[in-house]
Amino acid sequence: MSNDRPPLRARGAWSALDENTRRALDDRASTVDPTIRERTRDLIDAVRTTGDVALFDMARRFDGAALDALEVPRAAWVRALAALSPALRQSLERASRNIATVHRAFLPTVTRSTPEPGITVVRRPDPLGRVGIYAPGGRAAYPSSLFMGAIPARVAGVGEVIVCTPPGADGRPSDVVLAAAALANVDRVFAVGGAGAIAAMALGTESVPRVDRIMGPGNAYVAEAKLQLVSSVAIDAPAGPSELLVLADATADADAIAREMLAQAEHDPDAAVLALIVEAAGQSSLASRVEAALESQLAGAPRADVIRAALSARGGVVQVSSLEEGIALANRWAAEHLLLLVGDADRDRVLAALRNAGTIFVGASSSVAFGDYMTGANHVLPTAGAARSYSGLSTLDFVRWTTWQEVTPVAAASLATDVGRFADAEGLPAHAAAARAWERTPSVAPQAVVSPASPASSQIGGVTGDDLGDRLRFARALYDDVPLYDPKRSPVNLDLTDNTNLWGMPPVAERTWRDLPVARVTRYPSLYAAELKDALAAFAGATPDRLVTGCGSDDILDSAMRAFGEPGSVVASSEPSFAMIPIFARMNGLQYVGVTERPDQQPDLDALLAARPRILYLCSPNNPTGAVLSRSLLERAVREAPGVVFLDEAYAEFAGVSAVDLAMRVDNLLVIRTMSKAFGLAGLRVGYGIGAPALVRDVEKSRGPYKLNAMAEQTALAALQHDMSWVQEHVALAVQNRERLAAALAQRGFTPLPSHANYLCVPVPNAVNVGQALRARGVAARPFAALPHVGDTLRISVGPWPLLEQFLTAFDEAVREVNG
Repeated sequence: MSNDRPPLRARGAWSALDENTRRALDDRASTVDPTIRERTRDLIDAVRTTGDVALFDMARRFDGAALDALEVPRAAWVRALAALSPALRQSLERASRNIATVHRAFLPTVTRSTPEPGITVVRRPDPLGRVGIYAPGGRAAYPSSLFMGAIPARVAGVGEVIVCTPPGADGRPSDVVLAAAALANVDRVFAVGGAGAIAAMALGTESVPRVDRIMGPGNAYVAEAKLQLVSSVAIDAPAGPSELLVLADATADADAIAREMLAQAEHDPDAAVLALIVEAAGQSSLASRVEAALESQLAGAPRADVIRAALSARGGVVQVSSLEEGIALANRWAAEHLLLLVGDADRDRVLAALRNAGTIFVGASSSVAFGDYMTGANHVLPTAGAARSYSGLSTLDFVRWTTWQEVTPVAAASLATDVGRFADAEGLPAHAAAARAWERTPSVAPQAVVSPASPASSQIGGVTGDDLGDRLRFARALYDDVPLYDPKRSPVNLDLTDNTNLWGMPPVAERTWRDLPVARVTRYPSLYAAELKDALAAFAGATPDRLVTGCGSDDILDSAMRAFGEPGSVVASSEPSFAMIPIFARMNGLQYVGVTERPDQQPDLDALLAARPRILYLCSPNNPTGAVLSRSLLERAVREAPGVVFLDEAYAEFAGVSAVDLAMRVDNLLVIRTMSKAFGLAGLRVGYGIGAPALVRDVEKSRGPYKLNAMAEQTALAALQHDMSWVQEHVALAVQNRERLAAALAQRGFTPLPSHANYLCVPVPNAVNVGQALRARGVAARPFAALPHVGDTLRISVGPWPLLEQFLTAFDEAVREVNG
């Protein structure tokens, strides 16, 4: 071998390699040293027998650390995070944000099947109760490995995430690992390393709790401990040395291939790096240029000794005759990392044919290093050919699946005969008898099947679900308990129930509405209201590509649930709130989970997040209380929610605060607003949503075209372009009259809840009866019975003061009549 060629184990045509060389490249499974196996067994036995005592002893023997305690207090993580350089912290935060975003997108969801009418089978992902993440220490610290385990666990909704990482000689784990633990929001950190850490998490000690699953790479002792404890705890796939396979054609750049090979080879002398070059063997070619680039780059590599050892043992630049041969070899080799460098004409075809790889990087700019740290994909991947049957770490690894099934009496009768025959054939007479007991349908009235996530009664807004006695045979089962929304708003002389603008329409908007050309009515409206989007974006402080319009904010909510809710997934909402949310959820085949708000009228975010919602609905100002959502709670919700957050800002103009700025910076927040309230256009139904371009694009796909009629679009446009001074003036009047009404009610001995909307929510004893007495006097306010932490209330829309004086007169009479 000449001195100007890199020390490769294999070069030339793959077909010409001898059997020993091929075997060296193919056989990447680690062989466990019997001594390591025995020592690991002894360490596990010590932890099993003496618990914490063994862990303190191991820290002294292996890490040179005299520990006072095994657990690292949270204050130490916070200090480590604060001590990071601003630049490194920014990089870590970016990585953690991307990892969370990617893993939220791939969350497992509830799936439901109805093979026959009356038979329901559901498969539900349930997060594990507690998992352990091992973060290596010793000669090197890997905060990225902590992120790759802990953040997906958090996204998946795991109840408790603990981390074990070796201490330094001073008794403290690496500061950068502690900082990563703080950013990943883990629950506990222990200064415990090696096989002892795995044993402690698998078996439990006085200090370290037993976990349901262990994740994270480590040295040979860590890997062996996982294998020996697999009967006690679930583990990830044992990680071997790093691997890279490059599949390249003549369009690829030799320097780029060499860079990627060196980057993986520097991990470990046992790393395997193989470039498959599609070209005829023997010609002066890309393969020879790659070898030259390897040698050139090796000259200045800080870890050149490690790289040369890896290239000599399991490195190769070999030629294959065609892409088909390369694909076949790549699928057989099943690399941890596969870098695909082929021309655009072949890329999609080759990518679809590559089935066995931990992860595939497409194109020269898709460096493996980006995937190791920053793209958000997981870098915990199968090695040694395990990618033929295993996948990389994901949220799937942090859940277990629960299957439940339900059979109605009618369906049971239809199954009974066939199941009885089946059981007879298998010689199981008790099974047959259990089935045949249902051959005659019980004579009971048909009943709705209430899903476990639904309330026992489907009554919402005073209306119950349909009578199933006349149910169509082809009707969808999920509609059985969907009620027809009806707030029971019968006409009265003064209606203060719907929080609309009681001053009327803006003047230019009204003229536009009255003078709309006939051609606007006879032709279809614009597809997606592009001109209106421009005006709304200017009003809200957004950009048009972040806007979606709809037939009222209801349309946006419904379409967004359809866009982001997988069948059976959870929609969680703080209660009390907008009554249509559970209805929209059920209409779209989603499970609704309502969580009572805290006494301070803020959402119970811990309980909401514990529901693992695919969609988290929040409202600010809240309807019906008028409370504004805490910005810190909203930011935490956006940061920690496993799915998308819907923020309903129907009354934002009256509050003077909005989260549109936050929606401009994140990809999982949809701010939903309306022109029904402050703009006085409720009858025209103009709603809009603001979020990341990809987010609103999916809502638009779900919503479809032509959903905003021409009259609504042109009238709304006129209001935004010419009537903003009128809108602002009447918003200020509404706020002024709201406070004036609150003072008048306080003089009468009532204490309205603090409101930031165009209504007041007032605790009133026997509010339902008071509401009925008001209606008898031609005045309507919206009663709410037994609001959490408040009791019975009336919600009163604010309008011109003469109308509110009329209300107060009727209210005084109604209260005297009902409450004396």
